[in-house]
Amino acid sequence: MSLREPIKFKDLVEEGAVFEVNLDDLKNIDQETEEDREYNKNLSNFANMQVMGEELQDEDTYIEGQPFEVIASKMENLQDLAIVRVHYNAYVEYNAEPFDSTYARRKPHQFSINNGEVIVGLDIAVQSMRLNEKSQFLITPEFAYGTLGCLNRVPPNSEVLFEIELIDIVNVGAATTFQNLPEEKQKRFTHVYDYCLALCAKGKDLFGKNINATIREYNTAVGKLERAEMEDNNDELKQQELLLKLYTNLLVCYTKIGEPKKGCINFNKIRELTRGTDIKISAKCYYNNAKCLRMLGEYNLAKKRLETAYKLEPKNPDILTEMVTLENEHQSYKKKEIELSKALINSCK
Repeated sequence: MSLREPIKFKDLVEEGAVFEVNLDDLKNIDQETEEDREYNKNLSNFANMQVMGEELQDEDTYIEGQPFEVIASKMENLQDLAIVRVHYNAYVEYNAEPFDSTYARRKPHQFSINNGEVIVGLDIAVQSMRLNEKSQFLITPEFAYGTLGCLNRVPPNSEVLFEIELIDIVNVGAATTFQNLPEEKQKRFTHVYDYCLALCAKGKDLFGKNINATIREYNTAVGKLERAEMEDNNDELKQQELLLKLYTNLLVCYTKIGEPKKGCINFNKIRELTRGTDIKISAKCYYNNAKCLRMLGEYNLAKKRLETAYKLEPKNPDILTEMVTLENEHQSYKKKEIELSKALINSCK
């Protein structure tokens, strides 16, 4: 059996062609079956007047435009690579206990949209949600764990149920948008704030992978926020809130990599920012500053900072451990000072 060589559209155009139509094939086109009639009858039950542009609207909510434009104006899309944080429970059929649960771990899962970091079904499901929404999604095998399943938790070819809560969205695309703005607009707080939120999210995502890159993102955000042009008190409050978060994160980062001077600089910025306000400095800040001061040999001030942290969180094991470490290092330092003094005295005899 041989196959006829395929006809190329180019040849039809250049050489011309005659098409023959068999009229017998058209006889049954207009013959509507009972199934067709039932289907067409039921269509009217699902009529959506929004598509016709005839949705009833009062004067305050009237929106001009083509029907789909009006509908689109009420929708929000999650941009590619937007970072989301979700809580979820995931189940297989006939098993009441979830095979995976962020609630059980007491830690939400964070991932970037359309970046291949989670199963396709979860990625698509979250893109359809609004902030703080809680919804259920049945995800078929091809969009879940496929023919292989997932270890011993999800059998092969299993449909799975995800109960999802969308708790945070950060539009990382705001960073690209900001960089394309004219220079004068880059100083406006509205644009700066969105940009810095994106940098914060990126820094948080990098933490644990590349802490120096995290520090770079946070410092960039700090520089932009400190120079931003604000229009009202609301802008100032949002600026202070985000700066406090950034200074705290930088204090933690610099403590972690052993750069105590830079850590102390950020703690001092926190103190300056909160002076004369109702904002309280957290135990985490006092604790990390104490560690930086210990590294610098400022044992007495470090002890004061730890005592303040302890008052705020007396059951925090990290604070208690640092108290022991500080005391041991201080005693060791005193011992070395005494030995050095004796050596100097003996050398003068």
